[in-house]
Amino acid sequence: MNALALQNQLALKLGCNPAGATVLQHRYMAYPLSVSPVFRLEEGTESASQRAYLYRMNTSPGLLAGDTIGISLRLAAGSQLYLADQSATKVHTMPQRETVADVNYSIDIGEQATLEFLPEPLILFTDAALVQKTEITIHSTAGLSLGEIVLPGRLARGERYQFRHYRSRLRVRDPEGQVWFAEAMNLLGKENRFADSPLFASGLVLGSLILILPEAIATPTTLTALASEIDALTEVSHAAVSLASSPLPGGRGLFIRAISTTTRDLQSCFKAALNCVRKLQNQAPLPYSL
Repeated sequence: MNALALQNQLALKLGCNPAGATVLQHRYMAYPLSVSPVFRLEEGTESASQRAYLYRMNTSPGLLAGDTIGISLRLAAGSQLYLADQSATKVHTMPQRETVADVNYSIDIGEQATLEFLPEPLILFTDAALVQKTEITIHSTAGLSLGEIVLPGRLARGERYQFRHYRSRLRVRDPEGQVWFAEAMNLLGKENRFADSPLFASGLVLGSLILILPEAIATPTTLTALASEIDALTEVSHAAVSLASSPLPGGRGLFIRAISTTTRDLQSCFKAALNCVRKLQNQAPLPYSL
């Protein structure tokens, strides 16, 4: 088996063909994960011949006790990918306290490549436990927009903070292996003493967004302007969302935490933030269909 696919249910490598279009160079899929064919949504723009769009699909009912999911993404020099989910990821009830589900991401973004990945929400059912690890290697000339939305229960059923825990660890390295950003989160459910506090209760939909810019455009002036533009998103069109941003170490981008009263509003806000990054690079905004 190819080393890229080893222990992964989904392994993708993308690169550019001679015409400059991003194409799949390698694709390995195993149950329960698969991806759609590559499609392009930016007709009539310069990016139309470059960026690939893919949907990730999960044919299982969700994550169950003992599941281990591995996902590998490799973007070669100059490639551009927008990756989305077909549906939310349900983390099901795990009655035995020693059981968890594991999700592991390995992402490598090459020279002048760009990855935009805004997954659908994680839904943490009663007694669910999830551990997620994300390892990212990114070139100084590359860009990354990576989002996450977490629902602390099946909110439509009145279920909230009845899961056991969600633990997430993310590390970003340069190609030489030097870690320049790390983030860890331990979100408790039943044992969360702050679940009914005004901070958590005011917005049950939790989100984070990492925006890493190519080094050449990540100036202090640019980051200040980008942060102001993203902060302004909540004033009118995304009033259901509260967010705060801070510069990443080394001044390469922004780290954003957000809460919202609705999933739709937070997703819309994150896509608007991604469009702010695209505008910085004179690229077309996300197609309306997304």
